[in-house]
Amino acid sequence: MEKFDVRRLVGVIATLLFAAWITSLGIRSKTGVSHFDQSVWQFFVDHGSSQTHSMARFVTSFGVVGVLLPVAAVSGVLVWAKARSITAAFAPWVSVVVCSEIVSALKKTTGIVRPPLQFQVTQIDNPSFPSGHAADTTALIVSVVLVVWCVVEVSRRTKMWASIGGAVACIAMGLTRLVLNVHWLSDVLAGWFIGAAVGLAITGLLIAVWPRKLSTQ
Repeated sequence: MEKFDVRRLVGVIATLLFAAWITSLGIRSKTGVSHFDQSVWQFFVDHGSSQTHSMARFVTSFGVVGVLLPVAAVSGVLVWAKARSITAAFAPWVSVVVCSEIVSALKKTTGIVRPPLQFQVTQIDNPSFPSGHAADTTALIVSVVLVVWCVVEVSRRTKMWASIGGAVACIAMGLTRLVLNVHWLSDVLAGWFIGAAVGLAITGLLIAVWPRKLSTQ
């Protein structure tokens, strides 16, 4: 079981939120995006194929809250069985719920328009910034990985593979939103940063503040 420095955790969370804010500055207005966003989007439009679109549709289907919450619940059951910690077991689920609400509020606040509908592989017309798929998936995975490192008694090798697998899953989910032409790059980047910050904040808070109070240990 690993211990973490609360001050260091706060610093990482602050850095992630700052990165998300910096990313948002690339958006010029509610109807315009940066030239870099446009260039990246155009690249995926030009290089898309039916095969990559089909694969992206499959992967992205796992990034909705209706799927992530059951996954978080199952993760919690496994954590409970292994570590008998209620706080650690609930952390992934709470992280997804909180992140989803934050993303929803930001979408309504920013009102950033998505890429043109005629180019979207799966047509969506609600606000674009930030990517909910990227944010919610990252919040879940970061929470689970932090629990694995700090609460669950497993080998360091297992912890490393959990971290690597989690990172790959987060990146893959974000990329599907670009492949499907439904998000700008800044949406996905901000989603990753926000999701990681929420996952760290919620899980770190629960583990640090209530390490035993709601645990059977």
